[in-house]
Amino acid sequence: MKLNHALLRDNNNADLLRLVAACAVIWGHAYALVPGSATTEPIGRLLGFDYSGSLAVEFFFFLSGILVTNSWINNSSPLDFILARFFRVFPAIFVSAAVCILLLGPMLTTLPLNSYFSDSSIFTEIFRHPYVQYSLPGVFEHTNFPLTNGSIWTIRYELIMYAMLLAAGLCGVFRHRLFATVVLIAILVTSMFFPEEIKLVGLMNIDIGGRLPAFFVFGALLALYKDQASINIRVVFGLILFAWIFRHGSAFQLVFYPAFLITALWLMTTEPIKALRLPGDFSYGIYVFGWPIQKVIAAEFPSFSIHENQAVTIAATFALASISWYLIEKPCIRFGRQLSQYFAAYRNSHETNSEATLATGRRPRE
Repeated sequence: MKLNHALLRDNNNADLLRLVAACAVIWGHAYALVPGSATTEPIGRLLGFDYSGSLAVEFFFFLSGILVTNSWINNSSPLDFILARFFRVFPAIFVSAAVCILLLGPMLTTLPLNSYFSDSSIFTEIFRHPYVQYSLPGVFEHTNFPLTNGSIWTIRYELIMYAMLLAAGLCGVFRHRLFATVVLIAILVTSMFFPEEIKLVGLMNIDIGGRLPAFFVFGALLALYKDQASINIRVVFGLILFAWIFRHGSAFQLVFYPAFLITALWLMTTEPIKALRLPGDFSYGIYVFGWPIQKVIAAEFPSFSIHENQAVTIAATFALASISWYLIEKPCIRFGRQLSQYFAAYRNSHETNSEATLATGRRPRE
């Protein structure tokens, strides 16, 4: 199957793969957040250079690179692009911040409530930049990771990728495939081999941060060649075979990532996976609510094993993510689309009136 066909909604189940990836973030974090845990995360132990949580984030960036670039190629309206990204990202993360500040914080802080709320600048800063990981006064302060929401830092990197894609689109980069290819490959190579250079866009190479643009750009490259790129079992087996050949070599990482990402992409298109349709996309809610819930469970039930923490956290987060999807995310996405349609209708009406005015030789009103 060519990628352009795989990207049709009925030909894939991206929602399920995103859900699995979001749960993998919770799974991976448990090994660091559960008190007294001395067990090594199994995928990290197996690979030696990556673990389940970061692999999930890398998959998110890869898939986002494909879908968002494809969206721009299909509809290069800057306003539509901005509205779609804004109403997908910000409503849920604002609500997550509000829940943490107004509900979780007062319940768990070790400070008196008047002291907790005394420094309003902390809360103002969180709402100004809700995509930056933050700590609340007196909350989780005696744990290994005192952050109230520590997983959302990647959203800032994602937003920068969106902004760079929009800037490139406005500059006409995607009108010339060869030029776009050179630009994307340059970013991919720089991000993968010189991740510290992410400081050029004002970000830091924390954890896997410096390499995240490489995964987004890899997806963008595939979207650019969606008419030629094949996603099938032969390609998957070929990439897995390459990874197996290099498994003891210094280049294993470089061949592992394409094999992992393309395999996940192919799985989205298989009939058994497509049959497991979800009623919504719950992955983002799991991502923005997962860390606070996992920290609460670790704090309130310190005797829980790693797997008990994982199971309870995933169940509780899925329930909250479902509420978030139906009450916040889905209505906001719909509203964003309605705004796009409204502005498109207004623009078309204005252009029609202008053409009619020119045709009659009248001077338009000022």
